[in-house]
Amino acid sequence: MECASAFRGLAAVVMMACAAPVAQAHPHMWIDARARIAFDGQGRMTAIQQDWLFDEMFGAYTTQGLEKGPDGSLPAKTLQGMAKDWMQALGEPISHYFTQATVNGKPVKFADPRDAVVSWDTKSQRLTLSFTLPLAQPMAPDKQGVQFDIYDPTYFVAYDFGAPGAVSLIDAPKSCQQSYRPPGELDWQTMQKLAAIPAEAETVPDELLAITKGLTHRIDVSC
Repeated sequence: MECASAFRGLAAVVMMACAAPVAQAHPHMWIDARARIAFDGQGRMTAIQQDWLFDEMFGAYTTQGLEKGPDGSLPAKTLQGMAKDWMQALGEPISHYFTQATVNGKPVKFADPRDAVVSWDTKSQRLTLSFTLPLAQPMAPDKQGVQFDIYDPTYFVAYDFGAPGAVSLIDAPKSCQQSYRPPGELDWQTMQKLAAIPAEAETVPDELLAITKGLTHRIDVSC
């Protein structure tokens, strides 16, 4: 399964994008994201907690036809089912929650995710997926630190960490600090090539994949 496929089965919006000219371009889904790096009482890094606020179009089509309360709310059982299905899809090895961690260029292993919750805002008509991705083993970052990269190399999903406080540390030692680096800007020619890729495409061409793999949201944590 390609990274993009993790979300293809989540909602009819993916299929509907084929009929909407404005949605033809990559990316097809937008997420306002937040990330919190959690530490334990021994000053060790234990997990990265994430909140993914999906765009309004995704919310509209995902909830279309679902039973809702008088106030537009969704039943808890429905939201729980979404969380279970989405995390299962995102757990594919090649996508792995669109999250990677490295130390000195070497991959850091994660344990199974926990605390997955989907919430529905009746006012904004937007869905949020929140989850915790624990490290397989707690670790104490040194000055070289730990690097987290959040991105979809197929560029089906685009993230935005632009909100104030979107990246933070929880219970970190005073010596620890974090820095965030957004992905670089795409040139107009590349954007046109991406726009020409149909919504149903499983991936992007190799020459473009070399570019989109560099569109990472990098979080550096050092102590």
